[in-house]
Amino acid sequence: MHTMINNEEKWQAALNNDKDYDGKFFYAVKSTGIFCRPSCKSKTPLRENIEYFETPEAAMEAGYRPCKRCRPDLLSYQPMAELAEQAKSIIDRLYIDKAALSHELKQLGISRRHLTEVFATQYSCTPNEYAADRRIEKAKAELANGSEPVIDIALSSGFGSLSAFYTLFKKHTDMSPGAYRSMHRADGEAEKSYFVYDSMLGNIAIGAAGEAVTTVQFADGLPNCGKRRRSPVTDLAASQIEEYLSGKRKIFDVPIHPVGTVFQKSVWETLQRIPYGHVMSYKQVAEMAGNPNASRAVGMANNKNPLLILIPCHRVVGANGFLVGYAGPLDIKRQLLDLEQRNL
Repeated sequence: MHTMINNEEKWQAALNNDKDYDGKFFYAVKSTGIFCRPSCKSKTPLRENIEYFETPEAAMEAGYRPCKRCRPDLLSYQPMAELAEQAKSIIDRLYIDKAALSHELKQLGISRRHLTEVFATQYSCTPNEYAADRRIEKAKAELANGSEPVIDIALSSGFGSLSAFYTLFKKHTDMSPGAYRSMHRADGEAEKSYFVYDSMLGNIAIGAAGEAVTTVQFADGLPNCGKRRRSPVTDLAASQIEEYLSGKRKIFDVPIHPVGTVFQKSVWETLQRIPYGHVMSYKQVAEMAGNPNASRAVGMANNKNPLLILIPCHRVVGANGFLVGYAGPLDIKRQLLDLEQRNL
């Protein structure tokens, strides 16, 4: 039940497009027959034409139609977040082909500057940075799992030259491509395997190397992490995740071994210190990790978390409270946060 809000406070909230009041009340405009959220950026109506409602259902029962701009009939409507997700989907599909990528992003119908601002708000990096990160991730996978020459990997990952690839790879990983390949070969001495388990959130692929879990991901497709074979450690991880999703477990003790750069590992270790049922911003995580100026880098490391749920990257949100930068689907992030709130 909402705290009682008088009409003067409601009017000021609507006048100021105050998003803090969203969900606490809705206002309808008699002259247009439309109702809105307080944060709606539509033209301010005359005060005498406004009628207030506690729920969207009450407004619709009174004969008002939901505003197509702020969509007060939806529990959660963030048009800028949806636009950013569209751009991310395009980049995921075309990051290797720069010309096709540029063309598709233009079809979104907004300026590149505006898109950059929207994307950075949602994912803590620009579209160019995200595309470069996807190219680097592809190169890292090929370095870790294959023996192709570095120049072939650079070109097949969307880089125009070997020098550009070396420069960006070093910036992202703090090591050369050759050093990264050597590191992964050392990490890969133990036999890798994975198995796909059913869960209330859908299929979850759990990968392991030796006696430690190395990956947990939502399995839209099969991961590239060894033989498909269950093992005692993947079974243990699946069991603990099931207990967590049932509200019976708050702390995991399954052995894990995430593979990443020194900085990424430091961020992932920090994430494990965020208490169950709590959230932190990128800035707060950066401060906890001892690097207060690395908010954006923290966001990118959070997005690359290889062990979903076991390393709780879902507990990191944007400074404005938006669900951003998650390594999995945002609707699952919301479900995990709601689960933890219910079971505090």
